[in-house]
Amino acid sequence: MDLFLGSQGLGAMGAWFDALARRPRRAVLIPTAGNPMPAMPWVDVAEAAMAAEGLSVGRLDLETAEPDAVSAAVAGADLVFVTGGYPIFLLQHAQRTGFAGAVRKGVTAGRLAYAGMSSGAALAAPDLGRYRGDDDPGRVTDTVGLGLVSFYPLSHANRGREDLYARIIASEGDRYDFVPLRDDQAVIVHDGAREIRPS
Repeated sequence: MDLFLGSQGLGAMGAWFDALARRPRRAVLIPTAGNPMPAMPWVDVAEAAMAAEGLSVGRLDLETAEPDAVSAAVAGADLVFVTGGYPIFLLQHAQRTGFAGAVRKGVTAGRLAYAGMSSGAALAAPDLGRYRGDDDPGRVTDTVGLGLVSFYPLSHANRGREDLYARIIASEGDRYDFVPLRDDQAVIVHDGAREIRPS
């Protein structure tokens, strides 16, 4: 399995593409997590970064998509890129459309690479219950994530969240594997091994 999980910066993404056994050519970009927000400029940034690397990029909004369209889009891609926003809202639509199952199958089979930023990184974790915020409009009865990694990314660790993340790790770090990520960092995962890189 090959994953790129970040917080904001995409500086390490090109080198990650180059290191993959099969460099991706077709990407499907999922902007859904940011839909409830007034603006989400990071989606355009992600699309431009992939286009600059020579990828063909198609957007797929899970909030309005039907399962058949999602299945076809994932099947036709080499890379799925999931941007940030509200994690539970994202999970709701990933479950409803079958996106979660399709991506899990493609990534674990080695056919599909996965990139996730912020909430998109959280989606790769075993469970999203710890990411639920009071203002998140998502509604799910099951908070199980994609389970592509065994750890829990903690994004935006440099945005005044150091003390919060330190408390989380102190109280639950003996049971769960947390990985704080600053906006200029990304964690690269290949076949279960992980490496935090400047990004």
